[in-house]
Amino acid sequence: MALVWVACALAAVLAGSVVFVGARLRRRHQRFFAAAPHLAPDGSPVLSQPRALYHGTRFADGFALGAPAWKDPCVCDLWCTEAGLFVRREGGGALLCIAFSEVREAALHRAFAPLAGKDLPMLRLRWRRGGESMETDLSVRGGMAGLESLRREIHLRQGNIAEQLAPLLGRPLP
Repeated sequence: MALVWVACALAAVLAGSVVFVGARLRRRHQRFFAAAPHLAPDGSPVLSQPRALYHGTRFADGFALGAPAWKDPCVCDLWCTEAGLFVRREGGGALLCIAFSEVREAALHRAFAPLAGKDLPMLRLRWRRGGESMETDLSVRGGMAGLESLRREIHLRQGNIAEQLAPLLGRPLP
């Protein structure tokens, strides 16, 4: 009989922890979507990459973004304006806006892309929204050269470029 009580108590604790983790994830998603920037995607594009590959957006700790439109990899149209980066799912689907002020790092790397079935060069954006650190992986036609031009555009438009370069140059900010 005692074993049954122990099993019931353990089940209650596990159920409570699942509910707690679920509520915590729900709050993270709510903060993320509530802080979405209001950028106009119809500004003049500075750089455009049609038929790029979107590999996903996730929280920096590895949890996937729960929005169905941004959970799975897809073919997308990618473009930059003066204010931010825009990713639109194929077929005129959902639009993901990343303001350049949110971007903390844009780094090139190589990883396996399930959508393509092989290793591809990718751009990993690390950015913050709603107090959450996010990561987004993208690939473009033109390989590493296309990704490098996209990375450069992002870094040049971030607004805090002097702040980021100061430690590298060993000089104090002006």
